[in-house]
Amino acid sequence: MSMNKRKTISFIGAGNMAGAIIDGLIASGISPDNIVASNPSQGKLSRLVERCRIRTTLDNSEAAELGDIIILAIKPQKLPSVCEPLGFIDLTDKLIVSIAAGVTVSKIQQLLQQPLAIVRAMPNTPATVSAGATGMYANEQTSLEQKLEVEIIFKAIGITEWLAQESMIDVVTAIAGSAPAYIFQFIQAMVEQAITEGMSADCARNLATQAVYGAAKLAQNKSETSLEDLRIAVTSPGGTTAAALASFAEDDFSNIIHKAVAAAAARGRELGEQA
Repeated sequence: MSMNKRKTISFIGAGNMAGAIIDGLIASGISPDNIVASNPSQGKLSRLVERCRIRTTLDNSEAAELGDIIILAIKPQKLPSVCEPLGFIDLTDKLIVSIAAGVTVSKIQQLLQQPLAIVRAMPNTPATVSAGATGMYANEQTSLEQKLEVEIIFKAIGITEWLAQESMIDVVTAIAGSAPAYIFQFIQAMVEQAITEGMSADCARNLATQAVYGAAKLAQNKSETSLEDLRIAVTSPGGTTAAALASFAEDDFSNIIHKAVAAAAARGRELGEQA
């Protein structure tokens, strides 16, 4: 797949995620001349110019007019105030991509006051190291070509999955968008106990992070093998892993995770209702 070299990608918002996507796009061969970013303050824009040599503006409407693909890289609570002035621009032939958690396609159309091709995407923070996971949903007005263009954008920062139902975006938020925080807490707890057992903090962190990375890589490389079978393969009867898993079971570890994922998904829906 390749992006039409004449198309301009405009970012409304210049935060960490916008920066990560821009870095990925340039690394994948997209010219900085084809990227525009807007932000209400100059600081973030200046850093992007210094690092990426893209075009920038303090005017969201100018960025929207310049872009063929407009990425709304802003927090959900800011979406109404940002979108209101954009509604006065003719966006008919443009593709709108929103990474604002919880805000539905119908809400975005309502805010922009016109029927449009809209894709909702939910990337996660490992995008900053080109290891992101992005779930995407496109409305009926989005063409196949536009969907392919969105794939190119988000594959520049990791893997992508298309969703058949918009409601699944909230699940993506829970199992990919928010998941790095769960995993960091899991690693932190392991490191803390290793230190208690006498290991140095640096050694414990290095081993624990590599173990999590390796397990995830193994699960990806052996996608034909169920996660349960992968777990069983590591678990010798009566061994050390079995002892740890027995402790998890005693504390109902799986249910703890189920509740956390459900809470994150529910909060995503609440954020959408508040926007």
